[in-house]
Amino acid sequence: MKTLEELRKEIDDIDHELLQTLVRRIDVVKQIGELKNAENMPIIDEKRREELLNSVAQRAKVFHLSEEFVKKLFQTIHDHAVEIQKKV
Repeated sequence: MKTLEELRKEIDDIDHELLQTLVRRIDVVKQIGELKNAENMPIIDEKRREELLNSVAQRAKVFHLSEEFVKKLFQTIHDHAVEIQKKV
């Protein structure tokens, strides 16, 4: 059995991976913002937002995660993406 310190180290490593993934996602979000700006497209696409949230909720079920938690998490991520794109 792993010690508490080993398990906490594992959580720290996972958190680091999550942050790296968020950085990659933000880089793509900025590119999308630039494209939308160049194409004179609106920043917010409600249809895309709903598709995203429904998709992650369904995937949450597969992984036995709380749909409510995952949906809230991705709503927050999406809201932040919109704010980033407004600044591009």
